[in-house]
Amino acid sequence: MEESESDSPSSEYAIDVNRKKLPDEIWLHIFSFLPQYTILAVIPFVCRLFNSLAFDFSLWRKINLKYLNYHPQFMIAFTEVLPFVIDRVSQNARYLLFNETTGNHVFSSNIRWMYYKFSNIVHLDVSECCNINARTLNEIRHNCTKIETLVLNGCSEVDDEAMKVVSKFVHLTKLDISECPRITDRGVSFIADMPCQILHFLSYDVKWISDGGIVNLVIKQSNIETLVLHGRNLTDLTMIAACQCLANLKHFRISFCTELTDNSMYALCGKTGLRCLYLRNITNQVSTGALNLLFRYKPLLSLTELGICHADAVVDETVNAISSGSPNLKIIYLNWCTEVTDQSIFNLVTSCRQLELLSVHGLAKLKGSWLVGIDHFLPKLKHLFIPFCGGISNNKIKSVLLRNKHVEVYSNKIDYRVFPLRQQFSNDIKQVTLEDFL
Repeated sequence: MEESESDSPSSEYAIDVNRKKLPDEIWLHIFSFLPQYTILAVIPFVCRLFNSLAFDFSLWRKINLKYLNYHPQFMIAFTEVLPFVIDRVSQNARYLLFNETTGNHVFSSNIRWMYYKFSNIVHLDVSECCNINARTLNEIRHNCTKIETLVLNGCSEVDDEAMKVVSKFVHLTKLDISECPRITDRGVSFIADMPCQILHFLSYDVKWISDGGIVNLVIKQSNIETLVLHGRNLTDLTMIAACQCLANLKHFRISFCTELTDNSMYALCGKTGLRCLYLRNITNQVSTGALNLLFRYKPLLSLTELGICHADAVVDETVNAISSGSPNLKIIYLNWCTEVTDQSIFNLVTSCRQLELLSVHGLAKLKGSWLVGIDHFLPKLKHLFIPFCGGISNNKIKSVLLRNKHVEVYSNKIDYRVFPLRQQFSNDIKQVTLEDFL
């Protein structure tokens, strides 16, 4: 006997929707939650209404090709369908993002002409594309004249000559050259001499940039608001120049600059406009006293994001100085500052009441006494990272989860996400590898 429609398991939840009666705005809102490939490959073939809505401006303002699946057969289909898509949406697009596979495919094949049509894009991300070089950047410059943000992260063929081309982008305000190993001070000098003002300069893991290149940059591009630096070739001279020349500096990230001393911390004192500060793997030449002075000299009341990681100079007194000098913090990382104890973390959670993310990764001396009442002190907390804190027991973690159903707690043994209060505790445990926290 056949099962009737009314007896089907899903019939009680079925809703008869006349797609023609729903406003277009509702459908567009629904489509905005779908992957762009689904919008492209499925939605247009449902009906004429969906075919017209599938290429609406609002759905294609940002074209993100970073997260597609690149099976060889898919790449053939990608090549065949992309010209059609570009004809329909290229003039609407403002953001264009590639990954290594799609970028290399487009910039190395006979379909290169297609990106010429994206004449209105203001944001171009070609991260990890090994076919990006001075020649392709020059083509992009001539055809995409409105670009304001250019992300070249991990483009191994980008060198000083490519930077000479980039310096001719007349509207550029943000440049990311992180992990571009062939760029030197000469390439940075071209950026320094650009007629337009760079506001955001990111150069993480660019190993051949030294004091000379960065000092020249901050002197000539004095409106920089975001500065990301990395490397053992940078010394106190870079820090002093950046702090003195960049009056509008708001986001400052320093990593693996092992030649820094207390003079760099003294230069940072008084930069009350900072909103984000990261000091990662700073050398033993930076003392506890200099770090304490950074937060006590003039309170950094605008600071909302702070990361001080792998720093032996950070002790309880330093964390107490942070608590009193930056009470408006929303995000703080104190990873592998191994001398910090429960006493200062308690002061931190009771003083910085706006915290949404707290990471104390690798603080082996912690016992977790400050977890009692954390739901009261930090009502906005969403993420708590406590891996490799061997003194914090699972029972204390369970207690936090039971009282804070919106908090995600991470440890090296278990990964507690949104804890289902009505299920057994063990149902929400899964193993987490070391790589998840490095």
